[in-house]
Amino acid sequence: MITAILRFNISNAFPEWEQAFYNHQPIARAAGLYELYHGHEPGNDKRVVVVLNCLSEEHMERFIEANAEAMASSGHILESTVTEIYVN
Repeated sequence: MITAILRFNISNAFPEWEQAFYNHQPIARAAGLYELYHGHEPGNDKRVVVVLNCLSEEHMERFIEANAEAMASSGHILESTVTEIYVN
């Protein structure tokens, strides 16, 4: 199991992105990705962070590849994503 921290920009308002994020959570959970936290920078609601647990970095990357269109339609600017991986 890994913990991943994803930081990225969004093209819309945070509440709009957040609603799309919530709507997609059942799909993510069914695929084995479990969100621990999400939020935005103070004073910059276009810079977002998501912290999640999943099986492996490869597992997460496959999920992102398979769901890239839905993620982009939520306002997530995919090419802005910076990922940090932690293991225990």
